[in-house]
Amino acid sequence: MRPETLLTSGFFAALALTAVGMLTGCSGSDEGKNYAVPKSFCGVSLNPDLIDELLPSGNKIGVQEKNPVPSLKRCQVNVDGKVALRVNQEWWQEGDTVVDVAQGVPQVKSAVLADDSDFLLTGTGAVQQARCTGSERPGRVLFITAQVYADGVDDSEAMQKLITAYTRAVEGSAVCR
Repeated sequence: MRPETLLTSGFFAALALTAVGMLTGCSGSDEGKNYAVPKSFCGVSLNPDLIDELLPSGNKIGVQEKNPVPSLKRCQVNVDGKVALRVNQEWWQEGDTVVDVAQGVPQVKSAVLADDSDFLLTGTGAVQQARCTGSERPGRVLFITAQVYADGVDDSEAMQKLITAYTRAVEGSAVCR
């Protein structure tokens, strides 16, 4: 085959498209997760896979614990300097419900109350009541809230796994005993 024929044939076009496709696949905007998710999430031990499912791609992860008021412990995960996920332990008045708590969590505005009535969930947020056997806060009830802030992350199955595991871990900790 002569070089002129190669240039005008479908063979060359197919070869060029294949090369472009390979380059695009290697240099896409989704660089992947170039960080390791910690096993401890502000003092709560969790399987990193439970958190990983709700985090975006990026290069650097950071976890911050904030206690803006005595009734709130906030654990924030940042990816590349942006808030990606936040899980809170919030003490509310006895008698308050997940519906009351959910009013302050925009990520669960479309949630439907689960059968056990202590759980609200969407793909980007959840509220669950912790069942504490005792605590240093009489007349108070502990709620766990989780909120995803990362764009493109919406996974109700992963959120359910995270909120359930986190709540159970807190229930077994000194916070709830």
